[in-house]
Order: sequence, then C-alpha cells, then structure tokens
Amino acid sequence: MGRPKKNPALAASKNHPIIGNKYILPDTNPLWATILKRIQKTARVYGFSRVELPIVEDPKVYERFGSVIPAVSNAAVTLSLAEDTTVQLRSSLLPSVLHAYASSKLYDEPRVYKWLYMGNVMQAIPGGVESRFQFGFEVFGTFSHLAEAQVMGAVWHLLNSLGLEEVSLEINMIGEEDCQKTYQGILADYLKTKKFSLCDNCNEEIGTRPFNVLRCTNEDCIEVVAEASTILDYLDQNTHKHFTNVLEALDELQVPYQLNPYYVGSEGASKTNFVVKYKKGETMVVVGEGAYHDAVLAQFANKSASSFGFCANLETLYEAMEASNIEIIQEYSTEVFLVPLGELAAKKSLRLFQDLLTAHVSVYDHFGDAGVKNQLKQAESYKAPIALIMGQKEAMDEMVILRDVKSGMQEVFSYDKIVIEVKKRLGK
Repeated sequence: MGRPKKNPALAASKNHPIIGNKYILPDTNPLWATILKRIQKTARVYGFSRVELPIVEDPKVYERFGSVIPAVSNAAVTLSLAEDTTVQLRSSLLPSVLHAYASSKLYDEPRVYKWLYMGNVMQAIPGGVESRFQFGFEVFGTFSHLAEAQVMGAVWHLLNSLGLEEVSLEINMIGEEDCQKTYQGILADYLKTKKFSLCDNCNEEIGTRPFNVLRCTNEDCIEVVAEASTILDYLDQNTHKHFTNVLEALDELQVPYQLNPYYVGSEGASKTNFVVKYKKGETMVVVGEGAYHDAVLAQFANKSASSFGFCANLETLYEAMEASNIEIIQEYSTEVFLVPLGELAAKKSLRLFQDLLTAHVSVYDHFGDAGVKNQLKQAESYKAPIALIMGQKEAMDEMVILRDVKSGMQEVFSYDKIVIEVKKRLGK
C-alpha cells in the first residue's frame, strides 16, 4: 500500500474553516452534559467499559478500514508533520476501536469484551472540516444473539432515559457475504428494469453496490424498492434461525422494533443490521446505526474475528431532544454546600472542604463574593441537603452553622464536631 493521497478538500489547509466547531459549556448546554451522563450510566448498567482512543492514527489504519468502508477513509483529514511523515485525524471512532482490539490480539482470549467509546471526530467536507462528536457500543469475541439484543437494549434504554418518545428501532438481517452477493445480483437485475424511475446516483450504484439503492431517500427510488423482493427470502436456514432468536430476545427485553426487510447498513455491515430514527416533523432522521463489523475487523486481525455494535452522533440526539422540547432537570451529587462569608471564613472553609472530602462527603465550595441569600439559593438549585455557613465570628470561634436547606432550620456546632454531624445527617 502506498502513501495516502492528501484530501483535495484540504488543499489550503491553514485557511480552511472548521465547520460546526463548537464550545460546549455546562451553563448554556445542559442537554449535552445530560446526554453524556446518561450514555455513561447506560454503559455501566449494561456492562460496557469505556476505552480511550488516539486523536491521530497511522494512515495505514484508514487504508485498511477504507478497503471495506471507503466513505470513512475518504473523510479522514491528512496532516503532514514532516517530509514523508503523515498522520490522519480520526474521521470516525470505529476504525480506532477495531484496530485497538485487533492490535492488542484480544481475539486470542476466550472472553467477551464490551466497550463504550466517545469523542470528537474531524471529517473533511467540501469547503472545510466538520467537527462532530460520536459515541458507540461495541461487543467483541465469541458471543451469541443475546449480546446483540443487549446492545440494542442498551440503545433503547438510553433513548428512554433521555425522554425521547418519537423514536423507532428498525431491524433486518442481511446475512453474510455469499448471501449478500446472491441477493444483490437479483436486486441489480430488478433495478435495471426500473432505471428510468431511479435517481442518477442510484443508477450508478446498480453496478457497484445495489444495497445503496435501498438506502436512498428519494421518494421515487423508495417506491421502486418497495416492489423488490427482500433479502429475507434468500437467507439460509441457520441465518433465519439466528435472526429469529435475536427478535425473541428483543421481545424478552421489551424493546419495541419494526422489521424492515429493506434496511441495510453501510458498506462493511453484515448479518444483524439495525437503525434508530426519530421523527422530525414529517421526516425520519437517523440517530445511529448498528451491525456486525466482522469484515473490517478481519482487515486488522488478519483472521476471522467477530464484533457487533452501534455508532451515533451525539449532536443528532441533542437535536432530537431540542425538537421534542425535553426539559432537563440538572443532576447534581452535592451533599454539602459551603457558604463562607468573608476572607477569614473562606480560609477556614478550605480546611473544612478538605476534611469533608476526606470523610467521603461530596462538597460544592463557593469562594466568590456573592451574598448569603444568593449562595443559599444556589445550594437549593444544586439540591444539596445541607449548607454549612461560616462568617467572620464563626471562623474566629471555631464554629459552623449547619442549615437544613429544605426546611431552613439552622443549628450551630463546634468545628471539631461538624463532620461527624454532617455524616450522621447524611446517613453515612
């Protein structure tokens, strides 16, 4: 394999704008923080461990990935570090996830790995570079249909936890390479008889990947596809049985799904394919897609290996929540809110802050110059059950005022007893 060609979209790299580049602030983007928390919580519930991935990759990683899924490789941004030295910014997290598993030779171990991944990606587009934020769940190893169902269960659990209702999960079985090849040949023959009803892009796909015609959103093309035979008619007995087991497992998990025999994933997808969509007006918007990624994984492992997972853009979830007018109640884990009044009290509160942390009590400290009323209002907004108030007199006398935030009742305790009292009230 030769050196990767520089992406023509980045010919004048230093002058190219970064489209969609954004600063995510907790005060102005509460939905974003909530989505991230729910993703990580869902991962813990379903046993997925988070993996951290490099921002740049060896171009060979994208060459191998691109041999199966060219679109991702074509979107990669190439950087020249020195003469004959190039790296590529990640345009998708999936290549790095699969490469990490294969390069560590984890496929030689007789166990199942369940990974959560998330992070920024940079994709080359006409006129610049687009910043996106991806996340996904991936299962590796020797696993059964139950693992597939659990990935879909995790995705559905996440959507429910975010309060999204106008969402759907569509599922299909497209088999492995031999089955796909047979069906695509039959599909191509049918599409050729309808070429005058198809868009130009679909006519080009007939000779390359007829599956892509099934992914077209043009209304005329959708009508043509609706009259075609489905791949379910060409599955072998074992694949049929496997798919039935997956659907039965989803029923047990109470995950609602729609069987869509015309849905196929992107290039490189195989066997069980699914897509999650949300309704925006009269349009269905894709949140993310899931499938087996065995063909790509084999490029990295140089042997047969299995992985199944789901990948989505966090921005799309954000837009879905905005479109649904979902109001998020901020989640805080603060148990004690410190309210120091004055310079001496602030200094004494530093020691109190450390003593509470040592006692495994979560604390929010406020060392600004806001008045006591504003600080207590903030304690209410953070849902802290206890506020500890220390003014100039309390600091000099080694005393602390303990306030029950909800009732407003206050008591004074000596400094050496305050941590014990706080733990007692928190039930620790």
